[in-house]
Amino acid sequence: MMIEQNRKIFAQQAADYDKQDYWRFDEEFLIEKYFKDKKAKLLVLGCGAGRTLLPLYKKGFDITAIDIVPEMVEKSAAKIKGMNIKILEMDATDLKFEDNSFDYVFFPFHGIDCIYPDIYQCVSEARRVLKPGGAFIFNSHNIFFIKRINFLFSGRYADYQGIKLYRMAWFDSLLGLKKYFEKVKIIYRISLQPWRGSNWKDMVYKILPFFSKSIYFICTQPRKNYDSGKK
Repeated sequence: MMIEQNRKIFAQQAADYDKQDYWRFDEEFLIEKYFKDKKAKLLVLGCGAGRTLLPLYKKGFDITAIDIVPEMVEKSAAKIKGMNIKILEMDATDLKFEDNSFDYVFFPFHGIDCIYPDIYQCVSEARRVLKPGGAFIFNSHNIFFIKRINFLFSGRYADYQGIKLYRMAWFDSLLGLKKYFEKVKIIYRISLQPWRGSNWKDMVYKILPFFSKSIYFICTQPRKNYDSGKK
């Protein structure tokens, strides 16, 4: 569940998000590497105003996308009008899909961090709707990000420009994610950025990725013996 404070802020920012049409180099790399079957059924969580949908659609995926903010769903629907993409207003912690419905699940651009009070409700649901052999990719703000290291002392959630955000760390793969997936791979986003074109700050973070802003988690082999409690 997204707290009402976050929902209101994103509703107010929907028009600004609607203007964002970029496709990130790290997203391209990870989708090509881990979502190999381009005819597969792909669920996009927290699709926002639809920034990632067109690039994914062009790759050939059978896409279903959701967002909990009605204003974002409206922007997404307008952006992909005429394309065979299903967009629904839905909570990522309470997915209205059958078990084993999708080959891949993607939660882009720190969207999972806005879930409160337990992001693992979303992880559990992603695991439930994935087919055996499926993959779930998401990224999160790094709790050890050096520019926001002061937030380390405010708990796992921090208030950033009015938005309540969760911050993960490498040990989340052991303490939380491994409960739902057999394999969890960690990639610091800065590690995927090319050296060419990087400024000096980027280079510092590439040398010391532990302190960079964002971590990707690639979760594969959904555990069969976990009961999500979903009826």
